[in-house]
Amino acid sequence: MKISKSSLLTLITYLAIFLLPSVINLFVRLGASFIWVETIDYLVGAALLVVINLKNSEINQIETRRISFFRAIAWGIIGTTLVIVLQFVVSYVTFILGQNPASANTATLVTLAKINPFFVLAITVGAPIMEELVFRKVLFGNLSTLFGMRSNLGLTIMAIISSLAFAFMHNDSHIFLYAAIGLLFCWLYHKTGRIQTSMIAHILMNGLVVLPLVM
Repeated sequence: MKISKSSLLTLITYLAIFLLPSVINLFVRLGASFIWVETIDYLVGAALLVVINLKNSEINQIETRRISFFRAIAWGIIGTTLVIVLQFVVSYVTFILGQNPASANTATLVTLAKINPFFVLAITVGAPIMEELVFRKVLFGNLSTLFGMRSNLGLTIMAIISSLAFAFMHNDSHIFLYAAIGLLFCWLYHKTGRIQTSMIAHILMNGLVVLPLVM
């Protein structure tokens, strides 16, 4: 499968996964079962996106210089530390500026996870895997390759676009925080050439933020 076809299929599949629980709820009132449906939807969706990308016969320019898998894991752990520090710094600046640093998106996810602990899998596994494949691999890596954005400036522009899309997708007032996190994940992906690096950092970040609030 070519990069263009894989990218389009990834985006269409992600959109369908994102909308499916709400569409089902329009026809069948799910009630408390909505959380179960959304969790299964996210986990199955993550698996589908992984399969789609594994079938891609081409690699984008970010992945032409991959580091070893074990080094990628190490950088994923380092990235987790960096993103936690980044969140702390941005939240502190937000507080100094007189704004509420609390994230409404995180609060909603934590509330759902307290209602149904199984939903933690959607937060810490399903969503991070899908978001890395969509916003980092496709919107940053694949599109920069398809559009011929090979210079540092071109890659920076694509990283900013993908990170802003990532921020707006979270439907939260803290656009700068999510965009900054997105840029850090783009940097990890670019540095290692492996999407697994940003996936690891994203999964661990979500786990470290959500699990203490749920337990």
